[in-house]
Amino acid sequence: MQLSGDRVSMDGPLVAHRPFEMHAERHPDRIALTCGTTALSYRALNERANRLAHHLLSLGIGEGSLVGVCLDRSAELMVGILAILKAGAGYVPLDTTYPAERLNAMTAQLADMRVVLTAPDTAPLLPQPAAELLDIELIEPSLVSLPSANPSVRIDDESICYVIFTSGSTGTPKATAVRHQGWYNLLNWLVQEFGLDWRSSNLMVSSFGFDISQRSLLTALFSGATQHLLPSRNFDAMLANRLITQLGVRTLHCAPSTLYLIVERDLAGRAGLRIDSLDYVFVGGEPLNAGRVADWATRAANSCRLVNVYGVAECTDVSTAHVLADYPRYASSGVPIGTPIHNIDIYLLDGDLCPVGAGQVGEICICGIGVGAGYLNTTALNEERFVKVRIDGEFVELYRTGDLGFVSETGSLMCVGRVDAQVKVRGMRIDLGDVETAIRATNLVADAAVVAATQVAGEEAELVAFVILSDVAFDEAALRTQLRATLPAAMVPTEFVVTSEFPLSPNGKIERTKLAEIRARQECVQTGMRESISND
Repeated sequence: MQLSGDRVSMDGPLVAHRPFEMHAERHPDRIALTCGTTALSYRALNERANRLAHHLLSLGIGEGSLVGVCLDRSAELMVGILAILKAGAGYVPLDTTYPAERLNAMTAQLADMRVVLTAPDTAPLLPQPAAELLDIELIEPSLVSLPSANPSVRIDDESICYVIFTSGSTGTPKATAVRHQGWYNLLNWLVQEFGLDWRSSNLMVSSFGFDISQRSLLTALFSGATQHLLPSRNFDAMLANRLITQLGVRTLHCAPSTLYLIVERDLAGRAGLRIDSLDYVFVGGEPLNAGRVADWATRAANSCRLVNVYGVAECTDVSTAHVLADYPRYASSGVPIGTPIHNIDIYLLDGDLCPVGAGQVGEICICGIGVGAGYLNTTALNEERFVKVRIDGEFVELYRTGDLGFVSETGSLMCVGRVDAQVKVRGMRIDLGDVETAIRATNLVADAAVVAATQVAGEEAELVAFVILSDVAFDEAALRTQLRATLPAAMVPTEFVVTSEFPLSPNGKIERTKLAEIRARQECVQTGMRESISND
């Protein structure tokens, strides 16, 4: 089964930051960026990024180089990203909300990353840096004498623009590289498909380490609009609602769990938190529960359209999309992930990598300009995931997502689960083996198995860890403390269930569906006990 996006030609070079530079030339006084009390025009942002780019070039940073970015949401974050791109290098998001151990595990994989951009309050987050820390605030006064013009750097369409980390079953996050042509294609699709222009301001609300945030950071600048940054290291729903209202924000890119918090504050009717300015919310990263947003999305005063997008970091974040319209239908059938974006093909293949028939479930495989440059330093995984398959007599290069899907009667792609143990929790793609490795590393339990489960059908999944105890008494608080020091918050299980053994399949593998059933039965028993006590 194959689905194909529209074939749209684009004038080269397909370099993601070039449209920003053109907007800076044509409309220099238009506001490009705000963060708190800081506001920069297109001219000011472009000139600051150019000076830093010239400095990076003087350090030998250029095409093929990687530069880490460990900065909070700030003007410096956007200046740093643009400067790295202008120098011909790729940037590496190092999320300031991640534990130091996680950041070290990420930087340790990139031996070629010689420089990391930091600020005074973020440099301490990297206690064992393998690269030189460059304080962007400290060096800014010395950059005034450098050229403010765009650097003359040749950047190919296939050059790496950023490297994002995904969760890995070995306990080590995987670095995957994205090309300029894929990012340009995604940004151009957003602009062309939804008519985004200089009025389509955006507020970045997601954590910097998410692939969602990369398109959120550049879409507004790509279309000549204003990019607003939430001036907070951690997500603050009340602040986000207030800024959307005060600034008249027109677009958002976020995970469903973030949208729920924004919508709930809107529907609560609290003063100043009613949001009616939005034109589009592009939501993805985990299954969308349409019931939680239906009342908000369908109220008379709201003209915002929700767009459910699907994709993976390895293929530039978004490969398919569906504009929500039939909310009653979604309650029973789920929300489609839609049809391919421009210049992208989707193949549904069986276990032998042969196309499945109409209506049949197959592995979702992505082909086209959005397919990235692969994982760095992991040849075996590249050979497993980035494959060449013979279809209808021709070889096709594609990426195996590990997601399962089928095409509905309406022609939309539906996602129905995973081939392996990876799941989406609060917008983050997580390999359950990664979490299990971290739990075992604490030495506080004998073994652990993690599943993603929901208490109520249609609700977002939460991680539940089943643990087999060692000789020592189980100290859940100590376990949580250790996990928070090594894992992002979304990867720390919300619940721990003590068990004596794991159910195994005939081939000796843990049967995670049975673990989820055990947890569901325990929940039913506990609910019954609570109801009995209440009745007494």
